Amino acid sequence: MYPDICQSLVEKILNIKIKKIHYPEREKVIENRTDSKGIRLDVYVEDSNNRSFDLEMQIADSDNIAKRMRYYQSLIDGDKLKHGQHYRELGESYIIFICPFDKFKKGRHIYTFSERCDQDHDLILGDGSFKIFLSTKGTIDDISQELKNFLNYVDSGIISGSFVQKLDNAVQDVKSNEKARLNFVTYQMALLESKLDGREEERDSIALNMLRKGFSFDDIQELTKLSIEKIKELAKNKLDK
Repeated sequence: MYPDICQSLVEKILNIKIKKIHYPEREKVIENRTDSKGIRLDVYVEDSNNRSFDLEMQIADSDNIAKRMRYYQSLIDGDKLKHGQHYRELGESYIIFICPFDKFKKGRHIYTFSERCDQDHDLILGDGSFKIFLSTKGTIDDISQELKNFLNYVDSGIISGSFVQKLDNAVQDVKSNEKARLNFVTYQMALLESKLDGREEERDSIALNMLRKGFSFDDIQELTKLSIEKIKELAKNKLDK
């Protein structure tokens, strides 16, 4: 984890200052009831003012993206409010989706949604919940240059500015560690094949787990021997859920 980079990114997105952030868990997984759908968050952090920030990288422009945001926020609230606590103890909650597409086709880099009165748009509900879409395809001059540099990096890999350079250094470091981990996974896969005789359902399960971890299609194919078409199908099904 790189808390300084994460803190700086949240500050740039929301134009706020954060005293300190922390990761409640290294990989935040939230389960609700035993019969409900759990979620695994890409980056979830909290700050010293009881605010929570969930940052998610989106790949496809699916028609359920807004409802996914709604569900994420409800589970985060349910996870934070313990039994017996008062509703006032819920801090502000920000769900931030970083998208390589313009969901609303308005040319903006950033779209921020909060609860407002339909009859009087100046009247804000004030429940402390915010949903934010960042678009790498924005054309309007509506964000800082540093944040534009970040979105350009997400979109095309172009390194511009000190923050993006620092981010890219961290990415390269992670990739280096992932390569070492990939070698270990290869060893695990060999053991798995010897024990399970390469059962297809086990390969699918491993492929899905690797997709969640951000492995490339080529790496997944090399390890699981599944076809690229099958891996793409698994990826699409994962996104649609």
